Amino acid sequence: MDSKLLRKSTIRGSSMEQVELLFSRGLMMRRLAGLGAFGILVMLAPLALDEIYHLELLFLCHYYVMLACSWDLLTGFTGNVNFGHAFFIGGAGFAGALLNKHLGLGPWLTLPAGAFLAGLCGLIVGSFTLRLRGPYFAAVTFCFAALLYKWIMIRHEIFGGEEGLSGLDWLTPTPLGNYYLSGLLMLGSVTGLYFLSCSSFGLALRSIGQNESTSQGSGIDTTKYKITAFVISASIAGLAGAMYGHAQMHVGPEMAHDSLSSLVLMMAVVGGMGSIIGPVIGAYLLTLVNESLRFMGELRLLIYSSAVVLVILFAPKGLLDLMVKAASRLGLARRG
Repeated sequence: MDSKLLRKSTIRGSSMEQVELLFSRGLMMRRLAGLGAFGILVMLAPLALDEIYHLELLFLCHYYVMLACSWDLLTGFTGNVNFGHAFFIGGAGFAGALLNKHLGLGPWLTLPAGAFLAGLCGLIVGSFTLRLRGPYFAAVTFCFAALLYKWIMIRHEIFGGEEGLSGLDWLTPTPLGNYYLSGLLMLGSVTGLYFLSCSSFGLALRSIGQNESTSQGSGIDTTKYKITAFVISASIAGLAGAMYGHAQMHVGPEMAHDSLSSLVLMMAVVGGMGSIIGPVIGAYLLTLVNESLRFMGELRLLIYSSAVVLVILFAPKGLLDLMVKAASRLGLARRG
């Protein structure tokens, strides 16, 4: 469907005011300015850091931002819940590790290879499951991740079992290099996903999430859009998984565990689903909070989980929604 037609077609459930808001030039300029400021902050952050530990912590933030935002593209916009994001993360991580160890391919080849393989898996899985409605997609994605985890544990001779695979080539020679490379990949992913979500493609995904039957009736090929979103989501998750493996010089079965999928889901929900920016906030916040509570020992999980539950209860649309409302009220107060 032509993009102009899509913008002006009756995508029921999306008011024309919402459509105009998405494509207004002023709003687009503010988005560009916001992303630019975020990018500058990411690039300048190492100047204020004097410990390797801080660089490694922010590397983790970049990693989780890529995972949460990629997950949000499909689930946050269409409502098709992916409970198996770890399938693509772990699959690409181990694929990159095997290519590195057995074929001698370096990170500059294993990262795109991991992204490609994850996207291909997303295409195959999505082609069979995204045609269905209801809980089937969620169940199938969960099963794929569980099967990969079991396979990694059983096939010790290939994947190393519980110990995983070690001795991978480093991502870059230094933690600072890892920080900047991961930062660039993260910024590229977030920027691409954000503007994709603001395009006619993103508008179609929003329409599907609001009412898929009505979207089909208005001429949108809902299956094609969902599969495309799933492939993009899987590819970015795969890129992040391969990047993480080389940065740690190790991949383990935890990269395919359902706990990782759950963590990514929580980051997106806490930040605000269906926005791309919300998961950025959620990923940074939960990563930093989790690390800051490390000294609490066994109490860390209780405090961390309680905080997440409180956010979900009192801010069901996420922290981004709270921030937008607060900014709006502040603006009205100043005008008053």
